[in-house]
Amino acid sequence: MSAVGQAQANAALVADWFHAWPPQADAAVLFVGAGTGQMFDYVSPALLLPYRTTFSDLNGAYLERLNNRLSSVAGLRHATLVDDVESTRLTGRFALVVAVLLLEHVEWRTAVATMCSLSIGRVLTVIQENPPAERTALTQSRSIPGTMNLFRELHPALVPCAELEREIRRWSFAKIHAARRGVADGKKMAALGFERRPESILET
Repeated sequence: MSAVGQAQANAALVADWFHAWPPQADAAVLFVGAGTGQMFDYVSPALLLPYRTTFSDLNGAYLERLNNRLSSVAGLRHATLVDDVESTRLTGRFALVVAVLLLEHVEWRTAVATMCSLSIGRVLTVIQENPPAERTALTQSRSIPGTMNLFRELHPALVPCAELEREIRRWSFAKIHAARRGVADGKKMAALGFERRPESILET
């Protein structure tokens, strides 16, 4: 992803969100599908110093590499947990839940349900947008039944922004942020941020 600028764009979009919509000090923040933490090659993990941060991923080896990236930051309060966003074991409640290029590789509506159920405040997603001519082909490539996660990784499917917004609104969230950065081949990385409507907090 670095070669085409996606990793750099993703890191910048997440950093921009934290500057525009910082959680309160000591807030609990969750990154689902955190992977190896590649974004921290392009933005300092010190961004997260004010918070209590949890990183989850299905791949424990990825989380070990993430820990190596974060180990040099004194005072960073973070934990890692092997977890499947499609069948989560997480029970905490988080002020912010973040997913960067995750939804394309999982059953995205299930992942959205997990994210929204764990958030008492905000949700941030970063997804990929392709030029119009490429959207249909990529979307059709993901007609794989069951839990064949290996094949999901080999054939990711784009998540249309409009469908994502509709799905998250179903969970009583409203969009408060949208930003995009161009990368190679006319593609864009899109950051969409949502906030739980105040009246719904008491219902969850």
